[in-house]
Amino acid sequence: MSLKGITLITISLLISQLALSQTATIKGSIYDGVSKDAVSGALITIGKINVRKLADERGAFEIKNVPPGEYDIVIESVGYLTITRHYSVKAGEVVRVYEGLAVDTKNLGEVKVIGNFNREEEAGVRNRERVAGNITNMISSQAMVRSPDINAANVLQRMSGITVQRSSGGDEAYAVIRGMEPRYNNTLLNGIKIASPDSKNRFVQLDIIPSDILSAIEISKSLLPDMEGDAIGGTVNLVVKDAPQKTSFKAIGSIGYSQLYFDQRYVTFGKSDIQAHSPIQRNPPGYVTQPGDFSRSNLSFSQEQAPPTGTLGFSFTHRFFHNKVGLVLADNFQNQYYGNISTRATVSPIDMMTSDSLYVTNLTNYNGFTQQLNNGVVAHVDYEFNQHHRISVDNFYLYSYLAASRFSMDTTLVGTGRVGPGTGQVFVDSVSETQHMHVENLKISGVHELTHRFTLNWAAVRQEAASRFPDQADVTTLFLINPNYTKNPSTLDAITRNWQRNDDHEFTGLLNLIYKLRKWEIKAGGLYNTKTRYNSEDDYTLQPTTTNSAGGTGGRPVWTGIYNAQYDVFNTAGTNVYNPQNYKVTETIFAEYAMAQYRSTRWEGGGGVRVENTDNEWADRVRSPTQPSAGSQIYQDVLPSAYLKYKFAYNKNLHLSYFKSISRPNYYEIVDAITPGIDFFTQGNSYLQHSVANNLDLRFEWYPKEEEQLFAGVFYKVIDNPIETQLQSASGGIETYTLTNPGTAHNYGAEVAFTKFWGKFGITGNYTYTHSEVTASQLLYYKANHDPNLKQLDSLHVQVKRPLQGQTDHIANVSLLYKDNRHGFFAQLAYEYQGNTLAKTYIYYNSDYYQKPMNMLAFSLEKDINKHFTVFGKFNNLLNTPNKQYVTSYILATSDIYKATYSIGLRYAH
Repeated sequence: MSLKGITLITISLLISQLALSQTATIKGSIYDGVSKDAVSGALITIGKINVRKLADERGAFEIKNVPPGEYDIVIESVGYLTITRHYSVKAGEVVRVYEGLAVDTKNLGEVKVIGNFNREEEAGVRNRERVAGNITNMISSQAMVRSPDINAANVLQRMSGITVQRSSGGDEAYAVIRGMEPRYNNTLLNGIKIASPDSKNRFVQLDIIPSDILSAIEISKSLLPDMEGDAIGGTVNLVVKDAPQKTSFKAIGSIGYSQLYFDQRYVTFGKSDIQAHSPIQRNPPGYVTQPGDFSRSNLSFSQEQAPPTGTLGFSFTHRFFHNKVGLVLADNFQNQYYGNISTRATVSPIDMMTSDSLYVTNLTNYNGFTQQLNNGVVAHVDYEFNQHHRISVDNFYLYSYLAASRFSMDTTLVGTGRVGPGTGQVFVDSVSETQHMHVENLKISGVHELTHRFTLNWAAVRQEAASRFPDQADVTTLFLINPNYTKNPSTLDAITRNWQRNDDHEFTGLLNLIYKLRKWEIKAGGLYNTKTRYNSEDDYTLQPTTTNSAGGTGGRPVWTGIYNAQYDVFNTAGTNVYNPQNYKVTETIFAEYAMAQYRSTRWEGGGGVRVENTDNEWADRVRSPTQPSAGSQIYQDVLPSAYLKYKFAYNKNLHLSYFKSISRPNYYEIVDAITPGIDFFTQGNSYLQHSVANNLDLRFEWYPKEEEQLFAGVFYKVIDNPIETQLQSASGGIETYTLTNPGTAHNYGAEVAFTKFWGKFGITGNYTYTHSEVTASQLLYYKANHDPNLKQLDSLHVQVKRPLQGQTDHIANVSLLYKDNRHGFFAQLAYEYQGNTLAKTYIYYNSDYYQKPMNMLAFSLEKDINKHFTVFGKFNNLLNTPNKQYVTSYILATSDIYKATYSIGLRYAH
């Protein structure tokens, strides 16, 4: 290097050093003045130079390049008194600030949340639970990151009173709150009901939502008039990341594997030839479908070593232009490989005329192999005109792709040449399916403080949700095991191909006006929601040709693989025109409400009324002389609610709540059509009524320290016209369900939730007891005494009392925690217990399906490598807990085994 270059570098360094020596640094930590715990997220403001800084999770902060001078430093945090300290700052000095905050005990009900800066911290959600008017449970992003879970569904099952209902393949998950099935709960995104891509349900699958894009999950177990009223069990509010006052960049990556694929190979199929549209849909009118219109590669299965599961994501937050503009960008990508080993037994009276005993008539072994790819993207921009006016734009996009191979071997135990165990006819089904789902939610909202008493907030939301099942292919073969246990060659029975799609288009507008007068707050507003759902389906049946390639005729051809199979198209026009699954549903909801709240040092209360008007109309493309092809349901519900809270101290509440709520039928349930599934059919019911419930809650709440809590409460619900899925018939391994309103149900229970730390060690957990009772009709076969020589049975419908479908009697979660902030280490051993659950109801007496109690164990840990990097591990289902369902306590009807999963990863935070 030349002398000139060295000189320039030296001069630059001297200038930089001189500049630094002319400024100062202010650093320190903020803590609770009583407990001495760190106050994470405390806001430190130096107004003179327009600087705002947030304390980190250890309560520490540092502000560099402060010009010399006299400054007033303001320190504030939710639930604490704001303090102002005066400091003289000299050039080159490091000013150290150590301040203990006092709890605000005078204005407990009027705590002002400073932005959303601590929403992602456990201390922040504890504060929001404490000041909430309704009964809530919340979990922060901090707790989700530390848990063994990677999606919203698994996070929820560790919260008080919540279980997760899954499909047999494990690829669908919905929340059950206080024993109330998913239909009785709603799912919100930032306070607005999220559109569902599910073809059958109003709610979104929670297992496809990555937890890393969320800042919190809020469970509301009681409602206020300004909340949507279709939630009898409760509301799941998914709160995505917002723009805090500080810049941050976070990234995460992990890799994992399922124990299932350590023990066996993964089965996949060809996907490149799958057609997005059916033969009739992609050809001109009048086209006659040919065998060559169907791809074969997606029914050609092969084994391979399963790839590892992986996750990758990032989030970036920043404020621009003197903190007027906030920006959030977040993306999380998950690619998972999992599966299941299952058995199914079809249970029914073997002969309704001569026996009232239940028998297993079919036994089916299942194997499932699934790849699921989930991608969640969050974008947020807000603009603060001033401290009184703010507008935000939020866009949430979720995409999910699923590819599954499913194999079943169905043994018919009655008839079909069976003369003893291990003999008879065996059907083998090989299914391939892919699914594409997406949800997009665009929300524009504003908050305007019109005067010091009047505040106006509004939101307009446009949503789209869709799912595509292109070419679900199912090939059925069969073989016979002879009485001498020799096996006949497999023959081709049939091939079915199915294309299904649904599209949801939804618009929501809401407006709220708030008037504040001393200790009173009066609020009124309304909501308008309109939704249109289109569903279409086209099915084809391919049958073996009766004439083989050599010109001969005979029975079913021997099965030697899909590429050698010869078949004809049975229904060359498909079912696109006459399929009852081709329907349109429109729903319009208009709601208005008024409420008032009063807050004082010791007492808080409020109440009001919400009126919801529902207009649901459906039209089926099929015109049937025996079934309605169009219909509507129009109704109005008046939903009062009220609450009362007594505050023993700033951190102790006794909370009483009453609310009336509803649950609307799922869209397809009021369409008089049979909806086919892989394992079962569902018959719609246009006369199905919506459910109405009166709900009462009482809860004691104590928040000893920032992250600690103790809740104990009871609840009681009376539900008119509950909606249940009843098993109507079972034959040939296929079950058919219908929808019913069994009468009036009563649901009550008790909950306890707690978190406690002793130094570095802690314990968190919850227990919920639920009991429900509904009277339903079942068919009883009995031996009459009119003629003892006759074997024939008589039958009658009897009224039986049983729990609500989906009800679990006991739920318990206990986690042992170890937290060493000094060395950046955290570990959690999580245990979960689910008691007996009524899984399915049957038309026959004493033949309901109950899920056996389950014990589950998971473990997670993380260790800071340095200031920015953290390594972590997540290990689930360590006990390899199966999901088993029994009929009459001794007949095993269902068994699903998923096995353990393991993952390790790395996080970066700056």
